[in-house]
Amino acid sequence: MRLLHVLQIPSSQGVALLSAALMLVIYVYAQLLGIVENLDVWLATIPPLNLGIVLVFSALFGITFAYQYYLWKRPKTCSATKKISGAGTTGVGTFGIFLVAQCPACASIGTLFLPFSAISFLADYGWIFNLLGIGLLLFTLNYLGAFKNE
Repeated sequence: MRLLHVLQIPSSQGVALLSAALMLVIYVYAQLLGIVENLDVWLATIPPLNLGIVLVFSALFGITFAYQYYLWKRPKTCSATKKISGAGTTGVGTFGIFLVAQCPACASIGTLFLPFSAISFLADYGWIFNLLGIGLLLFTLNYLGAFKNE
């Protein structure tokens, strides 16, 4: 599988770990609306399922970013059209997950942009949107050929 080959390259591993960590930090910071002192409250109130989904999303984001980085460095591996489309689908999933609050007591960045009715809907069904974000990352990897055999 191409993805496993790419993740064995030390520079790709570094890019994956760095981008996953940055995504997690930025995501948690956005969930806290910049009030870092509330991190302990956020960690205490986030349901374990949602925390797991956020960790999986961050890891997949790092892997997807590293794979796209690998493809951009090797211009003959993937057509420019697929590279651009893959970046677009990653962006949609990433932006979408930022609008969903992960804990019932938290206000996400979506509260700044969405009406109250949409926020209450996202609070009830946020885990579905989180899974859709993960699905879009998996779709991006598949679309770029990460799961094909060499």
